[in-house]
Amino acid sequence: MEQHTLEALRNGEHKAFEDIFTAYYNKVRYFINGLLKSEADAEELAQDIFVKLWINRESINPQKSFNAYIYTVAHNAAFNFLKHKLVETTYLENYIELNEVVGSDELVFAREIGLLIELTVGKMPVQRKTIYQLSRTQGLSNDEIASQLGIARKTVENQLSLALQELRRIVQLFLIFFM
Repeated sequence: MEQHTLEALRNGEHKAFEDIFTAYYNKVRYFINGLLKSEADAEELAQDIFVKLWINRESINPQKSFNAYIYTVAHNAAFNFLKHKLVETTYLENYIELNEVVGSDELVFAREIGLLIELTVGKMPVQRKTIYQLSRTQGLSNDEIASQLGIARKTVENQLSLALQELRRIVQLFLIFFM
């Protein structure tokens, strides 16, 4: 990809994004499909990658290889997708076992805590919420999050710490109230 196209993308020019999308979308989708063996999942991930590319366009370094960058992002997205799928499958298997062993009161209680956490995360400031989700849902490291969002690692650490403090406080209040 030519350096001036990447500079134009960084500056928010839609035409540059269209050019990059046209040049790379099918390649990225094909690459992800090779890893996941699922055309539908590959298409969805490729679309997500290009949405995030637009959102985080200012963090692109036009001096570095865009080809290497986009394939690294695609590889990481596919890897995180597979990790999430594994966690989801394991959860469902454990849920079935748990459902057979644990009473319905405990399941309701666990669901309520999960919902409380989800609601609390949803009300967090946008940056904190994004950092928490990238860390906990996608399993990214603090360095990866900082790089992806174009912010300092210390900012990631501080926001993640504040998010976890807030969640601990809310869950503790819930437990005090219901125990």
